[in-house]
Amino acid sequence: MLTDLTIGMAGSGGDGIVSAGDSLMTALALEGYYAMLTKSFGPQIRGGESSFKLRLSTGHVLNPGGRLDVAVALNWEDFLRFGAELPVGGHTTVIYDQVTKVAPDDIPLPGVTPAEVLAVPIEEMARETAGTEKAKNTVVLGLMAGWLGLPENSILSGIRKRFGKKGAEMMEKNERAFAVGKAYALAHPLRELGRIAPPAEGASRKLVTDGNEICGAAAIFAGCDFFAGYPITPSSEIMHFLNREIWKYGGVMLQCEDEIASVGACVGASFAGKKVMTATSGPGMSLKTEILGLASIAELPLVCVNVQRGGPSTGIPTKSEQSDVFQAIFSAHGDIVRPVLAPVDVEDTFGITVEAFNIAEHYQTPVIILSDQEISQRKEAVDPIDTSAFKLVERRRPTDRELDPYVRFRFTESGVSPISHPGLKGGNYLASGIEHTESGAPTASGEIHAKMNDKRIRKFAPLHRRRDLFVHDGPEASPVALVAWGSVAGIVLEAARLARAEGLKVKALVPKLLYPFAEDVYQDFFASVRRGLVVEQSHQGQFFRVMRMFVDVPKGVESLARSGSNPFLPDEIVARVRALSLALQDEHSPVRQVCQD
Repeated sequence: MLTDLTIGMAGSGGDGIVSAGDSLMTALALEGYYAMLTKSFGPQIRGGESSFKLRLSTGHVLNPGGRLDVAVALNWEDFLRFGAELPVGGHTTVIYDQVTKVAPDDIPLPGVTPAEVLAVPIEEMARETAGTEKAKNTVVLGLMAGWLGLPENSILSGIRKRFGKKGAEMMEKNERAFAVGKAYALAHPLRELGRIAPPAEGASRKLVTDGNEICGAAAIFAGCDFFAGYPITPSSEIMHFLNREIWKYGGVMLQCEDEIASVGACVGASFAGKKVMTATSGPGMSLKTEILGLASIAELPLVCVNVQRGGPSTGIPTKSEQSDVFQAIFSAHGDIVRPVLAPVDVEDTFGITVEAFNIAEHYQTPVIILSDQEISQRKEAVDPIDTSAFKLVERRRPTDRELDPYVRFRFTESGVSPISHPGLKGGNYLASGIEHTESGAPTASGEIHAKMNDKRIRKFAPLHRRRDLFVHDGPEASPVALVAWGSVAGIVLEAARLARAEGLKVKALVPKLLYPFAEDVYQDFFASVRRGLVVEQSHQGQFFRVMRMFVDVPKGVESLARSGSNPFLPDEIVARVRALSLALQDEHSPVRQVCQD
């Protein structure tokens, strides 16, 4: 039986593609499976093509999977638009609607011979049972349940919940569409694929959420009192979630007239003593940059989420990319250090968001969370979050002694000064964007400016030693290494484990703290390394370039970088590891040594 399965499906707007994916995801989570669902859309505001890719497993899922085990094309034109996002290989079972009038031996997948190809009367079955082609997605759910043994009762429960609101007749029509799909599957068994194994014994129901919603939930847990934002794809769901939930916990959500106003409101609320967050994407980050500088010099805590998308400018709003590293680290005039964190998956977004608030409050600084479209909008079925594992940090308030007199920007040993708020007796001070003395008074003194720069940068020294914000995977002495961050990390971790299963000596490093650089962590990791790859979805290899500014990277470590909307697959990373391992063997071969002599 199968323990890991990846399904992909594409069609036109109105075909219910995403609804089908959501229904499958929910049903699997209810049964105790782990799963990951990515959704993709064309660039149109309305209509256009859509797709989903669903990976389900009896064990933890690290990434959305490589080549599809099952590919469903409601029409070929839309399916082909997704290209590498729905990769078909020699082991794939391809199912398509026979209304397309394409012969099974003539499907438009040049260079690929799938394991099995079936033309199924999907639209015809939908019309006959539900009276509308809009039930095609429900027919497909029946096909999947029949062929793969997916949980029928849970899928039907979801169908009833979804369509019950539209009346008994609509619900019954979709139940019939599901039944006819399942019956067709049982009457026409697949030749190649088996059925999915049941979840592990004792498996509990999973939590289904996406990166944006769990980010909002983590912010509330961390004590966020105030959120201000402006809608922008693919971060808008954070604002939507907080608009719905933050009021229940005494917080405020403010939708502002633009990106600049939203971060300005956050600076004001932070000055007033609140824990604050804003969220945006690349274009919005460009607009927020100046006021983030104000928060840095005024030493005000603030969390800013950047859900990366394809750029520059408007770029590709619906696709993932990792090309905002330069922007997050360097988009500020003057000598500024801003901590930058990056989650690796949906579940990790909770912990990273809590950590961002803790760092912001402790060091009195803006903190950037670099999420991306894939993490933010994909859904994962994960174990419920154990919130007891997290500790919350509050900003350092002045004691009575420190209020007599109160010196807001006092030079302390750690560089962190106690921060007051309006209404605190004796805690008044001037906060502005101009350079200032310890008390906050404006100054043009070069000597004081140098001391303040030192204070603002020196306080981050402990972050350079935060080894807990890195994931190490594999034997420490491995000569081949992989480095990846963000949504690419799960692909690289799986590739490293597949490579080790082949006997290759490879390890992986996943930084969740991108900046400031923990130089010792990288130097220790690279000590044994002769060959390696830094894998990222950035045309310039931005993280690789930044890493070389701070770390003595071994000469054999290369950048494996590509633009967004061109996903990596675990097996291609494994192939590169094989090549690196062979290159190492060649270096030490007797023939090569003789030639060199």
